[in-house]
Amino acid sequence: MRLANCAGDIIVLKCTRRHKCTLYSCHSHTPVGRPLDTTENLINFYNMDSLIEIDKSEWPELRDLYKQDWPKNAVAFCILDTKISYPDLAETFNFKVYCPDGDIHNGMIATSGNDEYYKLRVHPLNGVNKIEEALATTKVIDWNKNVNVASASPEVEECFRRLAIRLGLEVKGEIAFKHLLDRNSEHLVYKSIPHDTYIDICKHKDLNIVDRTWTYHGKNTYKFFEALARNHLLFVLYSNDNNPLAWVAIDDDGALTHLYCLEEHRRKGYAEYITRYVVNNQLKKGKYILAYTLENNLKPKNLFDKLNFKKVEYDQWLCVYKILN
Repeated sequence: MRLANCAGDIIVLKCTRRHKCTLYSCHSHTPVGRPLDTTENLINFYNMDSLIEIDKSEWPELRDLYKQDWPKNAVAFCILDTKISYPDLAETFNFKVYCPDGDIHNGMIATSGNDEYYKLRVHPLNGVNKIEEALATTKVIDWNKNVNVASASPEVEECFRRLAIRLGLEVKGEIAFKHLLDRNSEHLVYKSIPHDTYIDICKHKDLNIVDRTWTYHGKNTYKFFEALARNHLLFVLYSNDNNPLAWVAIDDDGALTHLYCLEEHRRKGYAEYITRYVVNNQLKKGKYILAYTLENNLKPKNLFDKLNFKKVEYDQWLCVYKILN
């Protein structure tokens, strides 16, 4: 009897009259796991969640699958590449990767966060159907929580509109335009460092001001910037007397974020200078560089155009709520 297609293999169940059941691989004709001794265990197998967590050892292979449709899948590639390069970020934010039926060719649903902030990243590979059905039936995701879906493509946004009808959810979204710089791009040219300044990783004493000035500042965002600084991904332009002037970060998904210059130091070219520095830093590491701009935020959009980023479609940040009866 055929039961499931797990990671590209057909799994067959063979049972004796005494209800001792064993799972066999059709490809290798070998037992998969230990025998299922009881009817109760067999029922548990039938009830197995369609979303199966994949081991970290499979992340590089999944990441490389997203190179097949480029730049459409650049976001998913950058997410996984960042977690592979900085395992502390995956650990700190409780990042996990699930695939429908445990098959990486079905794309990924990645989770992170905690009870207070729950974040999903949904990235199909060969169509959204299997991912949509898995989201509709899984017990991995608690839809009673407020769920944030980051960088949802138009295809994924439509998927969530359909899920909202099936699961009694409300979905709200905010559009952000994607900008991408190829990792083989020439290094950016910039003038000498501004007078009496230097660039360094954010010092612990300055995490509070970086956190407080972020548009999305909240109860748990200090920990976010602390982790980025710990992994050398939060860069600050300092005066020679060690006061912060401007800063920008590479976030846990591999995108530029929180480009900010203190008001009294604006119109001096500091924001562009530190952005050029960080872009070159990432190019030296062989990284693609991703950035987002909100629809009416022209200054960063113009900056990324100036730095030869390519605008590649748009994504939405979705907030998903359970409709209370």
